[in-house]
Amino acid sequence: MSEKEKTKAFNEIWKNPIVSNAFEPGSTYKPFTVAAGLEEGILKGNETYYCDGYQKVGPHTIHCSHRSGHGLITLSQSISLSCNDALMQIAAKEGKNVFARYQKNFNFGNKTGIDLPGEAQTASLLHDAKDMTAADLATSSFGQSFNCSMIQMGSAFCSLINGGNYYRRHVVKQLRSSNGEVVSNIEPTLVKQTISKETSDKLRKYMKETVDSGTGTKAKMKDYTAGGKTGTAQKIPRSAGTYIVSFCGFAPVENPQVLVYVVIDEIQRDSQTNTGLAVEIAKKVLEGSLKELNVAKSSKK
Repeated sequence: MSEKEKTKAFNEIWKNPIVSNAFEPGSTYKPFTVAAGLEEGILKGNETYYCDGYQKVGPHTIHCSHRSGHGLITLSQSISLSCNDALMQIAAKEGKNVFARYQKNFNFGNKTGIDLPGEAQTASLLHDAKDMTAADLATSSFGQSFNCSMIQMGSAFCSLINGGNYYRRHVVKQLRSSNGEVVSNIEPTLVKQTISKETSDKLRKYMKETVDSGTGTKAKMKDYTAGGKTGTAQKIPRSAGTYIVSFCGFAPVENPQVLVYVVIDEIQRDSQTNTGLAVEIAKKVLEGSLKELNVAKSSKK
C-alpha cells in the first residue's frame, strides 16, 4: 500500500460521517418547504391539496410516496402523511426564488461552524435559483436532488422548532481542567433568525401530528409529547433500489429540549423504505436523554 493509499484509508477510518458525509435528506426536508410558504404569506395554514399519486412536471411524471394517492389532505397532513404531491404543489406556488432563498436562510449549503474537524462544504450540492428547473424545484421540495450533512439538517431543524433561532453548534457547553475547575463556558451564539415564532409554532403542531397520527407514530412516549418528520431518500443510481431512511424527532413539543436525528444508510431489516426502525431508535434516545436531563414531564398529551 502506497503512502497516498494509507492516508486515504486513515482518513476514511477517522472521518466523522455526521459532519463529513452528505446525502439527499428526503422527506425530513418537507417542513422547511412549508415553513417558507408560511413565512412569506403564500400559505395561511388552511389550505387543502388533492393527491392523486403523482405530478406531471414538464415531460416528467414524479410520484408521491403513496402511489395510489392520499386524496384530499390538509396542509398539516402534507407533513404528517408525508405527501410528495402536496409538497410539489406548494413549491410550485412559492417559486424557485423563494424556495432557494429559504434553503440558504436555513444554512443548507453552508458550514455550521461546529467545533469538529472535517465539516463538509455542500454549496455546490444545492440548486441555484437561476439554474433550477421546474423538475429540480419539484424534487427538492421533498428533499431529493440536493445534498446536506447530518449536522446541517440537525442545526436547521433546531431553528425550525425553537422559535426560528439559528445558533452556532458546539459539542460541549463547558471545559474543565483535570482537577475539575471550570476553564471556560461555551455560551450560545445566535447566528440569525430563520423564521418567526408564529411559523415555528405552527410547524411544531404539524410535526406533533406526524407522531400522533402520521408516519411517526412509533415515537409516541408515555410521559412526553413528541414531534418529528420521517424521511426516505432513494440513493443514486435510482435503479439499484437502495434507500436512506431517517427520522428527526424532538420533545417535548410545547418546549423542545432535545432533538434526535437518526439516519440509516441502506437498512437491512424488512423493506429498504422502513422508516419505522429509525423512529424506534430515535424514541429510545429521546426517552433516555429527557430522563438524564430531568426534563419535566408534559402536562398535556
